[in-house]
Amino acid sequence: MSALPPTPANPDIVAVTIALDGCASKAELLERIAAALHFPGWFGHNWDALADCLTDLSWLPAGAYRITLTQAAPLRRAAPETLATALEIFDAAAAAWADQGVDFRVCLTEDGADDGTAPPAAPAARQ
Repeated sequence: MSALPPTPANPDIVAVTIALDGCASKAELLERIAAALHFPGWFGHNWDALADCLTDLSWLPAGAYRITLTQAAPLRRAAPETLATALEIFDAAAAAWADQGVDFRVCLTEDGADDGTAPPAAPAARQ
C-alpha cells in the first residue's frame, strides 16, 4: 500500500495503490483500504462506513483521487461477492464526487499489472 501526497507538479491529486495480494476476506479488504486512505478512528469496518469515508475524505483533501487496486484475482476467487460489493461502493463514491466536481478514479488490476480495463462495477473514471 502506498499513498502519494500531492506534489508540486500535481498539487490537487492524491494517488493511492492498494495491493490485494493475499487478501481473501471482507475484513482484510476493509483494513487495507482504511490503512491506505488513512481513514479516521471512527471507521466502523463495514460497508456503510466504507461508503461514508469514501464520500468524505476531509482528512485527505484533494481535487482528484486515483485509487488503484492491484492483484485482485485472489480476492475475486476467494470472495467474489466481497469484491463486487466494494466496487459498487467505489462506483457510488465516484458518482458522489463527480456531483461535487471532483475527479475520483478507481482502477482494478487482476495480477498487479494494469491491464487497461476498468472493473465491471466501477468505471475507471467519473467526471
